[in-house]
This record gives sequence, C-alpha cells and structure tokens, in this order.
Amino acid sequence: MSAMPRGGRNYERGPPLAARLIVAVFLVSHAALAAAELLVVVPEVREPYRSVLAQIVDGIRTVASARVTQSTEKTAPNSRLNRSGSAAPVTIVLGSTAVSAAAQMSDRQSVIVGAVIMPTGEPPLPGISLEPDPGRLFDQLVRLQPRVRTVHWLYRPARSGWLLERAQAAADERKLRLVAVATLDARSAAQRYQEILATADSTTDALWLSQDPAILGEDSTLPDILERAWAKNVIVFSGSAQHVARGALFALFPDNVGMGADLAKMALRSGKGGATKFELNRSLRRAINRRTAEHLRIAMEPGDYDLVLPVR
Repeated sequence: MSAMPRGGRNYERGPPLAARLIVAVFLVSHAALAAAELLVVVPEVREPYRSVLAQIVDGIRTVASARVTQSTEKTAPNSRLNRSGSAAPVTIVLGSTAVSAAAQMSDRQSVIVGAVIMPTGEPPLPGISLEPDPGRLFDQLVRLQPRVRTVHWLYRPARSGWLLERAQAAADERKLRLVAVATLDARSAAQRYQEILATADSTTDALWLSQDPAILGEDSTLPDILERAWAKNVIVFSGSAQHVARGALFALFPDNVGMGADLAKMALRSGKGGATKFELNRSLRRAINRRTAEHLRIAMEPGDYDLVLPVR
C-alpha cells in the first residue's frame, strides 16, 4: 500500500453542505449509469487519503464494473435533479463525508459504506470498517507469543464502544482475557497506560493500542508507552503500521485493494437481495518491527510479512 491513513484515521465529520452535494451528484449520476453495476461515491480529500480511496476503488473494479463519482463544490449540480423511477444501482459510499449522505440515499437505493471506522445509521448501514478484526489481531499475537493470556485495551466509547462486544467474543474464542478500559481523553488514557505497564507481566500480558487520536497522542503518549513497554519487555500491537514504525511489535493494517474487493462482493450480494451487515475488516496486511522482535527474543520470518521495519 503506497499510502495509509495515519493511526487509522477515517474521514470524519464532513460539513452538512458537502453531504448535500454528494446526494445531489449521486442523483444526477445514477441516471447516467448505463452498463455499470455499481456506483461509487468518493469525497474529495487530500493525500495520503486520496491514494487510499483510489486503491479501494481499484479493488472494487477487480470484482465489478463501477462508475466513480467525486463530489466537490465545483461539480455540485444546480440543475433539476433526475428523480426517475428507474431501477437504481447498488451504491458504495466511501469516507464519512459520503456516509453522512448515505442515510438520505438508503431509502431509495441499496447502499454499502466503506473507509469509515464506526457503523452509521439506525439500523447501521451495511459496510466494512477500517478497524481490523480483533480475532485476526489475537491470532497473530498468539502465533508470535503463545504464552500471552491477557490483552489490555483502552478505548473511547464514543468511537470504539461498538467494537467492545466483538473484541470480547474474539478473546473468549481464543481463551484470552480481554481487559477493556473505557477512557474519555488523552490525559486519563496516559495515566491508565502507565498503570497497566507498571504492573504488566511480560510473559503473559500484552497491550493492544487504540488508533483513536483523542486518547493516543502519537507525539506524546505513544513514545512513553513504547519506552515503558520496551523496558518491561511487554508486547505492544496495533491496527496501525505507523505504530510499528515507532516500535510496536506488529500491526495488521488494511489491504485497501482487498477491502475494495470485499465491498464490491457485499454490494453485489445486496443487489441480489442477500443479507448484509456492518463488518470488521478482514482484508489485512501484516507489519512487524524487526528490532522489537529481536529485543523480545521472538522468532520471525520476514517473508511472512508485507512490511518489515526498520528497513535495512
């Protein structure tokens, strides 16, 4: 992957105007959609997020033909919108700016959401989160260190509360104890991280880092966590390759092309009346920090990973 959202950021809180523009562009575009099976709505964003979205679209196109619509103020239509009763395509909306408009589309179209962190809508619109499946993370953890029995995880309920039940179920299936601690801000999270690492047992405990910038400052809290974990030989893992670059042992991060293919399959299934829901990301790439693995005396095969850091 040539570009990654830092710390797993998604495209959050787009302005209401942008959401309205996306709906408008969508309504005009779907009328012109002839042979394409899927319509993909993509917000205009800067690099590196633009490349991430482009890779997701590339993945969609490995499964189905698709027409991509990008919504910007310059392309917002002022003409009368086409509201014909013709059969509508299945639509994939990427990024939270687009997703904020998806609820307005969903009463008329079949909508699948992607490149977001949290589910949206009531009931939640179907789609795929940027969050990695905790079960895959735990599998990789146990593969590297079978003696681990306890995983500590700090999370902010407003962003990651929806993930708690799924993470707990994944831990139970693997006979791991998940110690999940709700926290609201970076200051309280920093204190809790210090408490966890002060008492952690390096032979049986591991720390799963949040990707939520509201509770994990990459220039403040993260260096302190990694320094303390290094001193105590505690495994730290994450869903962000950026954390591995800073010293975490491993991460499973999005395979953007693979995730796009999964979104297309879900959209086609939805178009045929199949059941769909909001799912965790299972199209993942693996990163490992060679230096940290050596420090922890953990054997690794570089060929098993998509990204080995630091690069020699």
